[in-house]
Amino acid sequence: MMMTMMMESGSSGLFLLLLLLTSGASGLGSVLWIGFNYYSPPYTWKNAQSFCRSHFVDLATIYTQDNTGYMNIEEHKAWIGLHRQYGNDSTLWYWSNGQLNYFWRWADNQPGNDDCAVVNNRQKKFYGSNCDGRNFFICHKMKSSGPEYTFVPQLKTWSEAREYCSNNFDDLATIKLDYQMDKAVLDWDYPVWTGLYRDGGTFKWSTGVSTFLDWASGEPRNNGDCVSILSHQKKMATQDCSALFPFVCLRDNLVLVKENKTWEEALEHCRGLDPSNPRYELLSIQPEVDHMYVMTTVMQRAVTEKVWTGLRFLAGKWLWVNVADQLYSDLPTCPATKDHCGALSKNDTGQMETTDCTERLNFLCYRRW
Repeated sequence: MMMTMMMESGSSGLFLLLLLLTSGASGLGSVLWIGFNYYSPPYTWKNAQSFCRSHFVDLATIYTQDNTGYMNIEEHKAWIGLHRQYGNDSTLWYWSNGQLNYFWRWADNQPGNDDCAVVNNRQKKFYGSNCDGRNFFICHKMKSSGPEYTFVPQLKTWSEAREYCSNNFDDLATIKLDYQMDKAVLDWDYPVWTGLYRDGGTFKWSTGVSTFLDWASGEPRNNGDCVSILSHQKKMATQDCSALFPFVCLRDNLVLVKENKTWEEALEHCRGLDPSNPRYELLSIQPEVDHMYVMTTVMQRAVTEKVWTGLRFLAGKWLWVNVADQLYSDLPTCPATKDHCGALSKNDTGQMETTDCTERLNFLCYRRW
């Protein structure tokens, strides 16, 4: 039987598959994973979408509540009143109320050459920052018990932030003692762009299909057609799409190769993507959730009407090249002689399509952990 199959394939890649097959290895489940990358520089929704599509998959699509737990979007920096004043000694830093700073809470290798300061909410350390950059900020108002601090989730330059604080409070925050740092610098909520937007009366994701919605109280409103998520509470809200916010991108371990190759050539190509450390393989897919996610990539990005996967008919069975569990139920038990390879079609039926292995198609690889 092995001799027959080797004669059919004539491929070292398939020989490896046969060795795995005879070893009895099995039980591999889903090989797909998704993750999220957070970027704090403020972008409009459209510019954030373009950035994410250029570097990852797209702006974040949220599929489940659990996804939000993997979004590390709570860390931020905020303007405070600390700034450098030039004179006989340019190393002196003052607060915006004119007081010299003696509270040395600079992070390592800071403040550098910049003339304004931000504070990091996690480290509770000061950092030098370009005064013309845009950050959230902290204002204070003096009370009989001491300064009362207010975090403002608007992105402004240092001068704009100081003007806002002067008009609405007393000034940008002055922080001179440990207890003041603990009062002023907390895990405040602020909006972060997601891939959700309103198209007419319907909310859609920039990529993929998801029914996940977790609105904040009073949402959605008619103040804009793009949707943010709060950094701490993880609740969603509509925003003006031209507003500037940090954003979170969606990434995954899929590699769509837009080259037209036979199934065996695709197999060899995936395994050769990282010759020094073979971490890539033709993709195995589980029905339903995996299938729906992968079809988004196929529909939006593939050039050919079908795309190769790692499915192959051998020894009277349909098998994944990585020996994952094969759970598709409608595959033919006796396919046509040439239709021994599995592909996904843009004319999606929710199943794999049996296809002539010599057809030249785009194909999907995946990166192992």
